[in-house]
Order: sequence, then C-alpha cells, then structure tokens
Amino acid sequence: MKKSLIVYFFFIGLLKSQGAWMMSNRTHPELKWKTFQTTNFNIHYHEDIQQIAIRGANMAEQMRSILLEQVGLDTIPRLDIVFTTEDEVMNGFATPANYTVIWVDQNDVAVWLEDEKWLRTVLAHELQHLVFFSVTKTWLPFPMNDLYSGTPGWIIEGLAEYYTERWRPARFDLSHKYHVLKNTVDKIKDPHNDGFSKCLYFADRFGDSTMVKILNHRDKIGLFNFKRSFKKYTGIKLKQFEEDWRRHMNTYFFGVRSQKETYKDIGRVYQLPMRYVSGFDRFSDPLKVAMVGRKDKNQNDISLVLAIRDIVKENKKFRRALKRRKDDKPIRIKPIWKLKELDHGKIGSDIKVSPDQSRIAYSKYRYGKHQAMIWDVYVVDVDTKKKVRITNSQRANNPCWSPDGTHLAFVSHKNSTSNLFIAPLDSIGTQTRITNYSGDAQIVTPDYSPDGSKIAYAVSKSDGNMDIVVFDILGQETTRLTTRKEVDYKPVWHPDGQKITYTSHAGMIPNFHTVDVSTKLSTQNTDIGDAVWTVGWNHDKSAITGLTLNDVDSARVVDIDPTRIANVTEPTINNAYSTWRDKQPDHPLVGLDPELNVIGAVSVEKYQFYDHFKHLATILFPDVEGLFYNGIFTDATGRHAIGLLAITDWENISSGFEYTNATGKPVGGFWGVSYYKNLLFEGRYYNRNNNYLIEFYNGLSMFGSRSFNFGKDLFANHTLKYGLNYLDRQVAYEPDSLDVFPPPESGKEGSISLLYNYLGRRPHQQNLFAPPHGHGFQISMNLIDQKIWGDFTYTHINVDGFINKKVGPLIVYTRGRYEAVWGGNIPLQETVGLVDIPNEYIFGQLVLGKEHMNPRGWTGVQLGDKAFFGTVELRTPSLNFDFFEIAKIVKYGRLSGAFISDFGKVWGGNDENWVTTTGAEIRFSLLVGDVPFFIYGFGWAQTPEDWVNGIGPKPYFRMSLISPF
Repeated sequence: MKKSLIVYFFFIGLLKSQGAWMMSNRTHPELKWKTFQTTNFNIHYHEDIQQIAIRGANMAEQMRSILLEQVGLDTIPRLDIVFTTEDEVMNGFATPANYTVIWVDQNDVAVWLEDEKWLRTVLAHELQHLVFFSVTKTWLPFPMNDLYSGTPGWIIEGLAEYYTERWRPARFDLSHKYHVLKNTVDKIKDPHNDGFSKCLYFADRFGDSTMVKILNHRDKIGLFNFKRSFKKYTGIKLKQFEEDWRRHMNTYFFGVRSQKETYKDIGRVYQLPMRYVSGFDRFSDPLKVAMVGRKDKNQNDISLVLAIRDIVKENKKFRRALKRRKDDKPIRIKPIWKLKELDHGKIGSDIKVSPDQSRIAYSKYRYGKHQAMIWDVYVVDVDTKKKVRITNSQRANNPCWSPDGTHLAFVSHKNSTSNLFIAPLDSIGTQTRITNYSGDAQIVTPDYSPDGSKIAYAVSKSDGNMDIVVFDILGQETTRLTTRKEVDYKPVWHPDGQKITYTSHAGMIPNFHTVDVSTKLSTQNTDIGDAVWTVGWNHDKSAITGLTLNDVDSARVVDIDPTRIANVTEPTINNAYSTWRDKQPDHPLVGLDPELNVIGAVSVEKYQFYDHFKHLATILFPDVEGLFYNGIFTDATGRHAIGLLAITDWENISSGFEYTNATGKPVGGFWGVSYYKNLLFEGRYYNRNNNYLIEFYNGLSMFGSRSFNFGKDLFANHTLKYGLNYLDRQVAYEPDSLDVFPPPESGKEGSISLLYNYLGRRPHQQNLFAPPHGHGFQISMNLIDQKIWGDFTYTHINVDGFINKKVGPLIVYTRGRYEAVWGGNIPLQETVGLVDIPNEYIFGQLVLGKEHMNPRGWTGVQLGDKAFFGTVELRTPSLNFDFFEIAKIVKYGRLSGAFISDFGKVWGGNDENWVTTTGAEIRFSLLVGDVPFFIYGFGWAQTPEDWVNGIGPKPYFRMSLISPF
C-alpha cells in the first residue's frame, strides 16, 4: 500500500510540474494568448507583448544553427517558446517536451547582465537547454533517460552558460569569491554558478570537441551515461575532475586577492549589528541603523530591521567590568543593539531613511492586481511600524527621498521599459513620470542631488551598457557621466553637488569610483580584490560608506575618503590558472540583432492548446510479475495536462486518469476531472494492533481550487477547494480484530466536497522540525447524499487550527480540532471520537488516511458523533546535527524536545468526560538528504491525576506531528 501511495504522489507531482503558473500558483485568466510560427519555432505569448515576442523569435532563429553546431547536432524538432509577463519573475525554464517558458519583463537583472539584455540572455540559455535535451536523448523517455544518465545539474546549467553567456561579476565571480573565502567552493548550491566555472575549466583543459564527444556517446544498449562517457573521453573520473576544479578556483581567486587592496587599506571598517545583511542605510543619529537581511541563518525570508544601540545597558556592563578589573588593561564592551523588525517578506536591498529620520522607503514583493507577483514601493514609520503602500501593482522599486522629504522618486517598468516617477507623499496615488524612455531600457538606484534639482541614476538602454546619468528635473535634460562597457551604478552625491561616487564593475570587481559632474572625469577610489558597494554619505566622517562582501562572521561596512585615489594593480596570475576565465566557445553566440527581421511577416492566431499537445514524461517498468506505466502529456504553455497511470500484475489492473486545466477559465483558478480504479485509496490503523483498514475510492471526480492573497504578506494565502464526486467506496482490507471501531462498510457515495484553508507561515528552515511562527485555519465539509448518487447520506465536517508563537528561544504550539458527523445512513468507519491508536505522519505533517484523535499517554476509547481534540506544546528548536548517516543521504538527527499536553472531549457517546494528559517528548528525524521523511517522538505522558498520585507513565514511541497543514 505504501509503495502505491508513493507512486501516486509521484504521478500527481509530475502532473503539476510545468507551466508559468507554478511560480505563483495563479492562473491569470485575464491573459489572451496568441501564437505564430517561424521556420523553426512556435511562438506563444499574451497579446500585450507581441513586439517582445517578435524580437525573441528573430533572435531564436539567429541562434538556432549556432546552438546546434556547439553540441554537434544537425537538426532538432520544432521548438515551442512561451513568453509571458504575468508575474515579475527573473527566470525561465525548459522541459524535455521541447518547450520553454520565459518571463520577459525585468528591471534589476540589468545589473548582472553587464552589456547584454535579459531577452537575449534568458532566451539563449533556455534554448541551449532544449538543445541539450535533444543531444542527450535516447530511446528511453524522460525521466527514465535522465535517471540512467546521471548527468549532474551543474553540467546542464553550466553548458547553457558557457555556450551562451560570458563570465560576469554578479552571480558568477562574486559567488566564487564568497565560497573560496569560506572554503566551501565545492559546496556551491546553485548549479548555475559552479556549473559555469566547471564548464569553462573543462573547455580550457580538454576543449569543446571533447564535450561534444561526451554528449553524443552512447553505450552498448544505446543509452547515455554521463560519468562513463566523461571517463572515456577525458581519461579521469568525474570526481577527480571536480577536485581539480576546486583547487584551480582556490588558486586563482586567492592569487587575485593577494595582489589587491584590503578593506583596512581603503578606510575604517566596522560591523553592522546584524550578520546577514543585504542592504542598509544610516540615520543622522549614530545610535540607529536600518538594515535589510536575515536575523539568523535559518530564516528564509527577509526582514526590514531598525537597530537601536542600547547605551544604558553598555554603561551598566562597563561599570560591572570596572568593578571586577584587577589590572590596567582597557575595558572593551561590545556594542549592544536592540533589533526591531519593521516588516518582513521579500524586501529589496535598496532602502532609504527619510531626511527627517522618521520613515524608511523600501520595495517589497507582493501579490498585486490579478494576483500577479510584483514589486511595489512602501514607506514605514519607524516608531509606529505603520506601513503605507506608495504604488499599486506598478512593478516599482529603487525608491529615494527628495531632500525635503516631501516626495519619493522610484523606478517603475512595464514590458521591459523602465521610467522614473515622482510621488508626493501628501497625496498618495498621485504620480508624475519624469523620464520618457522607450524600448528595452532599465533604470536602477536613483539618488536625489543635495538641492533636489537633479536625480542621478544608472540606466541600461538598447546597447546594454549601464552607465551613470544625471537628470535635470526642471530642464528635462539627461547628462551621461560614464561610458565604460562595465556596469556603473549606485550613485551617491557629495554634499556640494559637484561630484558623485558610484560603484563600478570595471576590472570584474565592484569598487568605488568618483566622477566630476561638470568635467565627467572619473577616478578610481578603491582597488579591492573582494567587493565593496556604495551606500551613502557619512556626514559625521565626510566619507562614503560602503558595504563589503559578506564572507565573514558579520556584515561589515567601510568609510572611505571620497578624495582617495587607488593604486590600481593588474594581477599577474600564471596562465595555467587564469586562462579558464576568458575561454570562449569554438562557436560563440555573437552578432545577434533583436531588431533584424529574419522571420518576415507573421500570421498571428489565437492560441489553441490542442494544436500544441506534447508528451512530457513516461515511466514504464515491465517485468514477469506485472507492469507499471505513468505517462504525462501537456500543451506548450503547461496550462493543460493529462496524466495516465496503470499498474497491473497481469491479472488485476489499477488505473487512473486526470486532466488538469490551469487557464483560470471559466471559473478562475484550477479545475479538472479524474477517474480512478483501484488506485485512489485511504489507509489508517484501525485497531490497537496497528492493523490497517484500507479503502479504495473508484470512480469519477470533478474538482477545482483557487488561491488568493490580499497583498500584505507574501506567505499568507487563502485557498478554496471544491469537488463533485461519484465514488464507489470499497473496503479492500479490514483487520480481524475490531477492538476500537465498528465494522467498516462498503458502498457508493455521491458527494459535494468543500474546503477552505488559510495558512500564514514565514519560510524558515526550522519549519520542518519546530516552526518558530505561523498560524493556520482550515474547515472542510463533505456532503454525501443518496440524491446525488449512491447508498449513503451523511455530512462530515472538520475544523482545524493552529498557532506557533516564539517565546524567547522556545516555541509555543497550540492546536484545536473539531470533527462531527451526522445523517441518516452513515458508514460505521466514519465514527468520530478519542482513541488510543497512533497516527502515521510523513514529513511531520502529511497524514496517511484519517487522522485519529489520540491523546498521548492515554488508554481508552470514547466514540460518538462529535469530538474535540486540542494540543499545547512548549517546543525547543531542533539541534542542527546528525548522529547517524548512511552514504551521506539517509540520516538520523535533528534532536528536539517538547513539554506536551493533550485534551479532548466526545459528545453523543457513552462517555462525555474530558480527557487530559501531560508529559514530555524527545524527537529525532529520519532524513533523506535534508528533508525529514519521518519525525519520531519518544515520550512519557499520562493524566494529571496519575502524575499527582505518583504513578509512573509508560513510555511511548510514535511518529510526531509538527504541523497539521
């Protein structure tokens, strides 16, 4: 049964693993999809981005022959490209079904693209993925072919970057510096980063032709196995290559660093009061600082924090130390800071404190109009924490204050065209566009001049060069101050308004440069080997403050004299360790022109999904004992999916069919229809011997779901699910001993099902073991009636809710659940109550079948038609270590503990007394990778009366529930 359940979960997982909607779980029915064909591509897009789609199609046709030549292919099937702006997502993905989905409305990505544009970069990257899928394709279908090949993720991503991009500071170079300094270069998690450098190193060492041979090699049975092919054509094992690469990276980056300036060379270095910081801004009061980052390493969202230095506590600590001092050594007291969280979620790193020091302007990612995931600009009061949203679904970010604090300037973009806007704060909703850019233009990091008459910012126009410009607000004129090919951004005005210090990626390293606004002459202020970014002017020190590479045990900043002139050195590295970085493909992707019309006139038609249906995946396992088949088919946009599943032992067959519609039409959200035979089942312990009751639900279901977010908290979502079901409920197995529940019944059920779920829980690594925060509420109702169809008539409702509250280092978890069933003809296995039968939980959450109300440490049975069950726990965070490990995959560990109390009551039975137990529990996890597959609890619990009477509790060992949903 468990094996079948795992297969079923995999089936459903594949069915839902494609389409742009998977980022936001929203379907966007407002979009009107169009399509046209070129010689080699089908282009799909929604109608407001036709020009972007045409530019993309022109580039795709120009790229195709080069991409094929790079890997030794002569031809490739017709490919489908989907362009969308439905969400503000900096991504794209490709599938082995020969289609790719690309989000094309971007702004801040221009910083790490250097002199390229997003459409060219992401399109080439994803098309190379499709070419890779073709060159490694065999007679085995996906994903079986991929499982056999064992191709590491870094090869897939690294080749896409090697063949289509070039080495750049942001994303690539900076991540390697960080990991080299942390001695974790072999543990880079993002395969895009280490993949690129590994492929550069490979090509420099073995040549492009060797990779072509590897990718085109097939073994004796006609299959592709990457590791064996790698060994055959390089003469070394993949593991040895990765170790060679690690040493190579360390040698190169330490070599560069040793010949550059240190942070202490360039200015005064000090720490911020929070370790994981991505951005900050000063107050005029040196005892305050605003920061964006993570308060601890396990936090997976971002906090906007006000830090206030506690001088009173520092003085008390100093006086105590003074009393204990026995010599003349100076007393050093570490600064004590109070951290006040003003907001949380996904927050932009460019925050600005208002001139009157009372507010902070920032950008935040949220659900906006049509439930699109976008950035908007906010202002928060630092005293009251009251937030005001300045923009509404405008894809806006990079706010900055006017010197008098009455206006905000910010960047807003639509269809990859950015412009500057000014908003008066005394009239929220009133805005004025002050620039008039068109086409593919991006703007970042604006900064008002001291007199408020000008705004300096960085802009990347059609040539891709991001340079510093100054915009005269009254005269509506723009003056370009920098012209280099590398990115120049983050301008900071000097108080006299005559000069601007900015960050430049010249030489591949972010460093300070200063430009004279009148003469446009620029000087380099720092020559750091790591990185330093301009933040703002320090009026107390008459210096420019910069943020350093966050590679040490704290976030560090440095104050730099703006008149300083760096002694720039060009590092000298042995060619044996340095040529990898400049390696170019034998067939480079150059000379692309998005405005060159190579596709001619296009014939645009309404998108019809049935014209673009594709095979996505098949899993097939035949043997003498039976056959397993799972097939998934989807259209090119991923908004229509069909899944087929069949399992047979050559005598009996279990089968399933499911169609899912993700267009949002006609009722919004998702909907679908499914049919199952001997596949959809529910299993649970049914007696004290932990023997199973297994029921199959055979028949037809029509279902739907819709999620909604009110835009205040990215991680607070409401979901409504509904269904109409015609199911034959068959008891497949029941225990011989029925010492708790009455005998189960089979029969047909026609039902209407409704479920509402609200879940607000911030992402945190402890959520899998002991969530530090979050709350949820869920109510479900199943209305089963013979008038719909079948043999039974009854109503079954469940109401469930939980709260996690952090109290110091501990967490208080509370849960309450109410269940009731009533009707004229109820199957006996629907009886509710308190029982002494434990539950099975996967991942500490997922229940295998119906969840029993089971007070820990209690023995007995109370059955009825209504029941309530509650839990209160005082939990400790889990300890981040494993005490047993098998092959670095299967692990036991993550110890935690809890004081527990369970309580419950049943109505409509023979015993309506409250049941209460208290005790303690120690927990540990069985992990697969870093995911807790099972969480076990070993504990002691009994009734309060037994504790008072000195009766020793019997220990128990069972699976633990961490969160009900």
